[in-house]
Amino acid sequence: MRIRIDGTRAEIVDALFRLRLHFTVYAVSRAYPDRAHPHHWRIYLTTRPRENR
Repeated sequence: MRIRIDGTRAEIVDALFRLRLHFTVYAVSRAYPDRAHPHHWRIYLTTRPRENR
């Protein structure tokens, strides 16, 4: 599954931390600047839901 996260750097770091609780993250792209919002960025994740143990 591919997930896109948009926001400030702090928001992206927080979202990435929270997503890793529920998903196995295989790849994280570099941060791309958002043209519409100068202090916002976007990253792309390749993930898979964690298996319940």
